[in-house]
Amino acid sequence: MNLKFIKKLSNIFLFFTIVCFLNNQLAAQQSQNNIYLTMEEAIARTLSKNNQLRSSEFAIKKANWDKKNAWTLLFPSLSLNTRYMWIDDSTYALRDFSRYFKDTPSIPGMPVFDIPQTVFQNAYYTSLDVTMPVFNGALLNNLSTAKASEEMASHLYTSTRENVLFQVISSYLNVLRSKEILKLQQDYLNLSKMNYEKAERLYNAGRYSKTEALRWKVDYQQQKSVVVNSRSTLRSVQSVLNRLLNINNEEQVQIENQIPRRLTDESEKLASQTDEKILELINLNEMELVRANASLSAAKSNEDISKSLYRNSYSSYLPNVSMNYSYGWRENSTMYLDDYSPQTFVVNLSLPLFTSFQNLTSSKSSYYAFKQSQEQFYDQLQNTRLMLTETVNKIINLKTQRELSKANVEFSEHNYRTVSQQKEKGLISNIDFIDAKLNLQNAKLNDISTNYDFISAMVELYFMLGKLNLLI
Repeated sequence: MNLKFIKKLSNIFLFFTIVCFLNNQLAAQQSQNNIYLTMEEAIARTLSKNNQLRSSEFAIKKANWDKKNAWTLLFPSLSLNTRYMWIDDSTYALRDFSRYFKDTPSIPGMPVFDIPQTVFQNAYYTSLDVTMPVFNGALLNNLSTAKASEEMASHLYTSTRENVLFQVISSYLNVLRSKEILKLQQDYLNLSKMNYEKAERLYNAGRYSKTEALRWKVDYQQQKSVVVNSRSTLRSVQSVLNRLLNINNEEQVQIENQIPRRLTDESEKLASQTDEKILELINLNEMELVRANASLSAAKSNEDISKSLYRNSYSSYLPNVSMNYSYGWRENSTMYLDDYSPQTFVVNLSLPLFTSFQNLTSSKSSYYAFKQSQEQFYDQLQNTRLMLTETVNKIINLKTQRELSKANVEFSEHNYRTVSQQKEKGLISNIDFIDAKLNLQNAKLNDISTNYDFISAMVELYFMLGKLNLLI
């Protein structure tokens, strides 16, 4: 009997040991799948793993090597050339004159001609050739084009980096906003549920009318619908953040539950400024705005490339001068380099006289491509100024709305407390109490939205002014 009890106790102990082990393994796996990130950590992860940024980095390296390649085209090139040629018997007999002159003349008294053999039926020729451009307008202009391309690649990387940072910060704020709104609405859902259950009990006891009970039921169902929508919104903004961070489907991101301190400090600093000071932030001339905005810098570089290509089209009117030096071994019937070595030096001048208007049509095409990029740049410049103006006006409006929303929350809280006290005394109806609760809820939601809208507008302004580094 004791053995059976001990065996049963051992089985129970083994079962609980296995359960605890599996539970620990599951908890460890969940901990590994959860990624806890502050905003700074999210930005650092994005900068190291974002595909757009990595693509821009490769574009910079490509442009750098393209510029080096443009320089190498101006330097001499050395090549080893080997040629093998075979000719048929009849052609060989016609070309080889040495066979007709022997050491002994066929006619008495005729002098002996020593004519070396220069034609072979199986012939080999080898030479070392050095070529170098002396003057080539297209190659010279390629240097400025390659330099402009490298600058554009660098500006595009900066623009991509700023854009990705803006998206990460905005998505991070959207997740925080959705979580805060969901928490508030979940609290009101719990409150509505308790009020609805209380109304049901009072209705069953005959102390509430059916209208009052149904009014609480509608309020409860409405809060449930709002919470469901908020959860959907949170999942959507969370998926956007996960995409920017290159998060796998198996991983889950957990972020801090409050706005980063640097953002709040900078927003309070901006809110403390007068409207005139805020407007002065966008009072920039063209060159200052181009230097500040990376996207405009990239567009300006693209215009410079088009201008360089337009200048390059005129190189088709210019002469080309090149130099060639050849050191070879005379053609003979062996592969060995055992014959004398002829040397040649050639300077070649090529001047286009008539190209069937190819150079004219090419230069006209390049000219209008340059004008097109120029107009596109100025259009983007004006659009940026318009967006800056709209953003600054939005900031000024939201700065005032923040003060209004805080005052509205204070008023709604005071009104809700007053209505609650009057309801306990039976001085007001149930509908008035629900309206006061909804007004307080809407006031808090509006305050949250206004605060996040102001910070988001500040982030957008700093993004267009190239000041995002102040926020990270």
